[in-house]
Amino acid sequence: MASELRNRLVLATILGATLFGAPDLSISDAQAADAADNAEASVPLAASDRSKMRLTVYPGNLTMIAEQRQAAISAGRQTLKIMDLPQTLIDDSLLIGADKAANLQLISTTEPTAPRGGYALLQKFIGKEVKIRRDDDLISATLISLDGQALVKTADGIEYVPTQDVIMPSLPDGYTARPSLDAAIRTSAATDHVSLAYLIGGISWQTAYVGHYDSKTGTLDLGARARIVNNSGGDIENANLQLIAGDPNQNSPRPMAKTMRAEMMMAAPSADSSGGAGRSKFENLHVYGPYNDLNMKDGDAVTLPLLENRQIKVEREMTFYGNTSMYYSGKGTREDFIRPELQLTLKNDGGTDKQSPWPAGQIRIYANDADGIATFLGEDQLNLTPAGQEAHLILGQASDIIGSRHVVDYDRQPRKNLPDEVAATLEWKLKNSGPRDETVTIEETLPANWKIIKESSQHQNLEAGQVKWQIKLPAGKETTLRWSVHSDE
Repeated sequence: MASELRNRLVLATILGATLFGAPDLSISDAQAADAADNAEASVPLAASDRSKMRLTVYPGNLTMIAEQRQAAISAGRQTLKIMDLPQTLIDDSLLIGADKAANLQLISTTEPTAPRGGYALLQKFIGKEVKIRRDDDLISATLISLDGQALVKTADGIEYVPTQDVIMPSLPDGYTARPSLDAAIRTSAATDHVSLAYLIGGISWQTAYVGHYDSKTGTLDLGARARIVNNSGGDIENANLQLIAGDPNQNSPRPMAKTMRAEMMMAAPSADSSGGAGRSKFENLHVYGPYNDLNMKDGDAVTLPLLENRQIKVEREMTFYGNTSMYYSGKGTREDFIRPELQLTLKNDGGTDKQSPWPAGQIRIYANDADGIATFLGEDQLNLTPAGQEAHLILGQASDIIGSRHVVDYDRQPRKNLPDEVAATLEWKLKNSGPRDETVTIEETLPANWKIIKESSQHQNLEAGQVKWQIKLPAGKETTLRWSVHSDE
């Protein structure tokens, strides 16, 4: 268990050290502490004691929080009562540290079982006096048991009442609205603060790209924003934020808050006023930020600038795809009114430093119509794209280009003790009803061991069994591509 925890949190330790000036975050050797000793003192650590806080948000609904809380901690063994933690805390991920002189050792952690839900609170009052709401009156009663409803004893007898009509006289001892942890520690010297690092679920981020396409210049004005959503069950106040792009390995689902506020859109300040966030490399990950003074209520969504706008050359493509099934069909088989897929191909130039990747995210493409008003063209999912690599965006299907696919001729000759010999001729008929000349791509997947023996236009080989043709299609015209194939294997 200790080995697994160290492996999972090595990144959290390093990032926590960056925030707090290299505190000594460690988990003590279990043999170095006697967990049976009684704590000498109890030190409360509430959210109001927090002096620094950094959020590092990863893909996959995982966030590391590194924070510093002020407290007078004497030398020796004591228990830290760490309060006001997020509802989605991964409790076995906690790291605690202080300045090196304190030589803080974490002995154990305990999650108090104080109830937070309404039903669990009522269970603490079984056998005790409560009040029952009845019309406009409050009736004294003794709570006997809970079984969906509350069984109570009043002056009139024993009866069931809805749990929402039971009024508790007070909150139970140890009640807290948010999770807390008791951490038994030992220090060699006094210190005035502790540093905490832990993982939570419920905070996620994604990249939202916006591209403005100009078909006349063949360019795309591309920018990106980061959208962060807080469903952790708690508020974030005056935090420093970092965003991680990449694919860190994760092997367990992340907890989400049970209740959420209605989502609202906000804006938060960035440390970089140039229109994009700072970026740095950390092992196999890319770190964006920092963003300072972040405030988010539970349920809020915040959008922040991520990548500054850049003008990028793009290629517009329209592609028809043909599968293998028609090669096994007889003469006369046809597919009509096929529309090609409309794509934009663009290359990541790496940004200002020529090294910046494009994080994975949703991309929406717009273009100005005849009146100069921005109009939505389509959207696609962009995979993480390193500098120097191409990305292909599908906008939809072209509306002015149609095609039909036919088997013009087909001949199958059986052979004794050998596979049949097959010859076939297929064709695409293409029509351009639009106002401009187009170049159309046709991609065909041939059955294994089938060969093209004749064609009206020269093909290009792609992967095994895949070929493509590029056909010029003038405005208002039709054209035909025909090819013959043969197989005797």
